[in-house]
Amino acid sequence: MKVILLKDTPGQGKKGEIKEVNDGYANNFLIAKGFAQTASPQIQAHVQKEKKEAEAKKQKELARLQNAKLDLEKRSFVVKIKVGDKGQIFSGVHDKDVVAVVNSKTGLALEKSQVELDKPIKELGQHKVKIKLGPNLTAMASLIVEPG
Repeated sequence: MKVILLKDTPGQGKKGEIKEVNDGYANNFLIAKGFAQTASPQIQAHVQKEKKEAEAKKQKELARLQNAKLDLEKRSFVVKIKVGDKGQIFSGVHDKDVVAVVNSKTGLALEKSQVELDKPIKELGQHKVKIKLGPNLTAMASLIVEPG
């Protein structure tokens, strides 16, 4: 009997998958406990349609992130920071500062966790900053730290 899983089921699969299981197991356990329902041809067609839509959405998002990566890598972002009389930096540039300048200039909605800084930047000049946009997709943005 073909069933569609309504919940993640250990040993069977994840929510939304269509599985072929024994009739007794399906009727007495999966359907009775609310883990699955019988997969009619209409439900199977609906599930296939949803999978195709999800895949198309995923591809569209991946293309958007790749365009964002190219945009980040070809631009330079300027951060102004307070410096003392002798040119020493008081606090440094942190990931939140990088996020603020990149979001304001590009319109992206980056979060602090996406910026990879080993330690705060405490030197004036140009620096490379890693920005994780998605799984296996990292941009190297150019950051210019200037006195302000």
